[in-house]
Amino acid sequence: MTMNNHKILLVLFLFAWSLSVCAGDGWWPDQKAPRSVSTCKIARAADLREMNLAQSVSGLAAQAVNEGTFSEAVWISTPNPDYAIYYASLMKRLDAKKAGEYKVWELVKRYAKKGVVKGYVLYDVTKQDNSINLATVYAGLQKGILVDISQEAAAKKLGLTKLADATTRQPDTIIFNELKNQLNPGLLVLANPKFSNNRDYAIAHKSMVYYGVDSVLYTILKWVRPVSPVIGWNKGDEFKQIEPCTRYGLINTATDWCMNLALLSIPSAEEPVKLKGVDPAKIDWEKKGNFHSFVLSDGDNMQWTFGGFLNNKEYWGNDYRNRLPMSYTSCVLNLSQAGRDVYNYLAGTQTDLASVVEYGGGYYYPDLFAKSTGMPEKILRDYAQKINAQMKRTGTKVFGFICRNISGEAAMKAYRIYAEEIDDLTGMIAVQYSPYNGGHGKVFWVKNKKGTEIPVVAARYQLWANLPRPGSGNPAALANWINTDSTLSGDSKLDWTIVHAWSQFADPSSGKADPVKGMKDDAAHKGVPAVWWTKERIDGHTTVVSVEELLWRIRMKHDPEATRKVINDR
Repeated sequence: MTMNNHKILLVLFLFAWSLSVCAGDGWWPDQKAPRSVSTCKIARAADLREMNLAQSVSGLAAQAVNEGTFSEAVWISTPNPDYAIYYASLMKRLDAKKAGEYKVWELVKRYAKKGVVKGYVLYDVTKQDNSINLATVYAGLQKGILVDISQEAAAKKLGLTKLADATTRQPDTIIFNELKNQLNPGLLVLANPKFSNNRDYAIAHKSMVYYGVDSVLYTILKWVRPVSPVIGWNKGDEFKQIEPCTRYGLINTATDWCMNLALLSIPSAEEPVKLKGVDPAKIDWEKKGNFHSFVLSDGDNMQWTFGGFLNNKEYWGNDYRNRLPMSYTSCVLNLSQAGRDVYNYLAGTQTDLASVVEYGGGYYYPDLFAKSTGMPEKILRDYAQKINAQMKRTGTKVFGFICRNISGEAAMKAYRIYAEEIDDLTGMIAVQYSPYNGGHGKVFWVKNKKGTEIPVVAARYQLWANLPRPGSGNPAALANWINTDSTLSGDSKLDWTIVHAWSQFADPSSGKADPVKGMKDDAAHKGVPAVWWTKERIDGHTTVVSVEELLWRIRMKHDPEATRKVINDR
């Protein structure tokens, strides 16, 4: 063999190795890219039967693309204007051709002729129970569209054969055990029977689909591979549905209202644009006084980021974006893998005063993570290593999360694992469930692999309407507490407030009482406007800064010599 052939083989080996390493750093299933995309026009978006049918057609097309038997995918039309931005970005990124617009039954006929649709799976929309989820599982495994009993005549008219009947069956432990060897153990879809969302994704990746917190769910969770994403959202109390997934080492993505995830989750060949951060060398270290940060909650919520966050005037698209240092928890690591077009839009619209905090890599409780697997520390450490790789790619330097008990021994162990496995970490912020400010501003110190201490800082206050808890209040109350803090001690105060994303507030100058959550009031605002009202009432002794700058100031106050060395070595 010639020297040139040896070089070619070496290059091919290194390329294959690099691809395997990159794939190993993520935790989402891989969706292959199509060469063309058709659009499914929805006549009645409120018609669950039509939406379920459209979702199944899109899922089968995506599955066929994954299997290499088809080259066309389906985009389901939606009136949300944000999705039009993502669609344009996706088509440009994939360099895909537009294959035309079709009504859903037109697509069924088109794909039946091409062998993508093999038949139909029958369900009864009026049941509104797990039978539709079982039908979705059958659809993915048998390549059938989802057909309600009222649509069966139309399916038969096209010559389609009934592949399975889920009208009288629900997924129990026996059925799951019969099917699990055919299913993908690398994800789980939790789908409310009253909605169609994410059935395309479940079918594309042959996922188990379920809804409810019961013995069947626990059987499924025990089977799903740890550090896999949970798509959708479950029923009932938030903690009670997140805890089981957490205990089996799974990552809830809060994707229940996402649309077109089967397409938008197609990964990009290009490295993500790095987000803007704080250069500690440019911080005005001579400035004295107190420093406070405001951090918006619920950023781990992917469906919100997809459909109601980026252009919303209450949040990322607010009118104070160039005047207010504001920090946002976000799901950038999940977006960079399974929502690159959403991520690109976020990165492209980030202002200099907007600071991004990676919120856990998803929704789970670090102090309960993988407790039911028998090897919680190993699994959390493995996940922290994946988080590290993705944080490097996105340029994020601040890591946040929600704990069950922020001061417990299990939480401290998780903090140490994060500090040891996530390189170049400015610091961490911790929220308790609940109350969010359960740590009352406490700072925990843990060492990274170099022996440098990294702060884990709990929220001192929470901007939360009509919640009678210590340290929880409206803009006027918070400003008063922050101003009072500044006069209690000569020592500088370095704290932060968690801003409840869904709380509505009235401008304190209006004299109105804060509205109750869900109550409509044109003068009421959430998120960033409420922070602005608070900031305008904070006296000159306290400066509002991003949480990334706050963490650097906490480090400088704690250990000036070590902090200066880290800054100089960057």
